[in-house]
Amino acid sequence: MTKSIQLCLFFALCVAIPFENTALAAIGGVFTAPLSIVLIPALLVFVFLNRNALAAGDIWLIKVFLLLLMSSVVMLAFWLPDYDIDFLLDRGVRFILLALPTIVVYLFCVALRLDLLEKGIVVVFSVVAAIYLLNLLVPSAVNNVSPLQHTPALAPHRMRGFTLEASTFGFQFTVAFLLFSSVKKISPFVAFALLFLLCAPITSKGTMVCIGVAGFVAFSHCYVRVTPAVKIAVTSFMLVALVSIVSGPLAEMFHSSIYKYGSVGTRSAVILLPLVSLVHFPLGVGFFGFLPAFYEYGPLSVDFLDMLFPNVMNFDEVFYYFIPGNTIGVSTKSFFMDWFLYGGLIFLIAYYKAARFLFLGVGRMYSFPCLTLLVFVVLATTFFVPVDGRLIAPLAVAYLVRMIRENSRQAI
Repeated sequence: MTKSIQLCLFFALCVAIPFENTALAAIGGVFTAPLSIVLIPALLVFVFLNRNALAAGDIWLIKVFLLLLMSSVVMLAFWLPDYDIDFLLDRGVRFILLALPTIVVYLFCVALRLDLLEKGIVVVFSVVAAIYLLNLLVPSAVNNVSPLQHTPALAPHRMRGFTLEASTFGFQFTVAFLLFSSVKKISPFVAFALLFLLCAPITSKGTMVCIGVAGFVAFSHCYVRVTPAVKIAVTSFMLVALVSIVSGPLAEMFHSSIYKYGSVGTRSAVILLPLVSLVHFPLGVGFFGFLPAFYEYGPLSVDFLDMLFPNVMNFDEVFYYFIPGNTIGVSTKSFFMDWFLYGGLIFLIAYYKAARFLFLGVGRMYSFPCLTLLVFVVLATTFFVPVDGRLIAPLAVAYLVRMIRENSRQAI
């Protein structure tokens, strides 16, 4: 009975994952926006009930999170003299709650059998593919406000699925496609070419660049033994694809991002922010010090960038983040930088250990889709995708970890 409920929850999660920006956001903002949030309490119960079955690496993840929580409580003392305690506690607890679903989904999924994960991946891809076609054929269905779409589209000409914007949908579609191609063992060259072509209409610059780089890295590692002619042909295709991104139709979008809309200026400033903060707080500012760090060190990041690139970047958008009291949309716009700001060197060391385990394990499998997926997720979540609410990311990591563990057992 318990197993049946667990499977029902898992497949319900797979159906819900693609819907990241539902009307549930009216209840608790970003935290409750994903449809899958309604399943998190039940998933947490199953994680607790099956805690004895967790692997050592999964228990280590829980310990790191608890260490960051304790560090955050200690760091709270540094911010109390300058900020209202109610504000610090309220916002800090919100950031902790934002982090929990990602951890819970990973722990729940990594405990499942690999064959069940593969069936769930097919479900996720089927839903994402249906949303892709719906967005392509009936854009108003995803651009207008509805129970499954909380906000109207800021750029209706760009595909966003049932996520917030084009970059998050590009991330979602790419991860779902690579997972599906791994499960179904689609020819790597066919899968990569299809992925590139299908992602082009989404017009996410970051997604396209990360796909190109990830594909190049995976091909270089997995097919070092192929004939020189094949290697030259595939490498040429990847390089031409990357050049076309920068110099082709998307070139104007890059130009607009730098000079007009300010997305490059915003991302550059918030990416630099954790490095500036690290000088003052080597162990991170904690969950409670996340917003004060923006207010204190954000202007320093902008001044440094403006000194390096005088009058090049547009910082109008990012200055909003640095006004004390502002909270809406304030983040570094990426998982890695958000958590680097939270945990400083603690997070950096933990991230290195986890990434090393994943890259060594996936590298030994010589699986093109798995390595492409891993490199893509690392690049995207480092530079332009926050994982909070993007629960396809912990599903993908859980799948890779299960693949590594299964591969290790077979090697023995």
